[in-house]
Amino acid sequence: MKANAFLLVALVGMTPITASAQPDAADHDLIVSGGAWGGLSVPCTKATVSEVAPRLVGGNQTHFTKADFESGVDISYKIPPGYKFINTPHGIHAGVVHYQNEPDNGFMATEKAGDPVQVCLMSYPTPQYEAKAKRWDCNPDTDARGYVFRVYDYKRHRAYYGPNSEHGCGGA
Repeated sequence: MKANAFLLVALVGMTPITASAQPDAADHDLIVSGGAWGGLSVPCTKATVSEVAPRLVGGNQTHFTKADFESGVDISYKIPPGYKFINTPHGIHAGVVHYQNEPDNGFMATEKAGDPVQVCLMSYPTPQYEAKAKRWDCNPDTDARGYVFRVYDYKRHRAYYGPNSEHGCGGA
């Protein structure tokens, strides 16, 4: 329990994580250290890996080489039916997308469909309204991008994290 309390204090003191900005190396190491999270005020659930693919995939490609993953990694997770990380009017895509050369890409590329994982919601977008233009820059009620997840692999005892899409809420 002391380790979890320390981790919570450390997470509160770090820079907020968004889909467009990754924490520095020290924050990364803190986030991926330790095992599965428990006892924190962070919504987590047991899940399974449902799909692992390169960030950029061509056509109906289903078999990938190591070279294919040089563009980055895109992983989706199967969340238990009915589970909600937070109350939203739409489903949140539980996934992690990394661009090329990001930490943990090599590990992520070797995940397999069916692997048991813990998926925790670390960050979510907040509404941003541009008053002068009278439009939403980010409306999380209609845009499901920009959620950041930490994933712990129960079989291989290792964690990684990242945003659920290439662009954050209201992005390109």
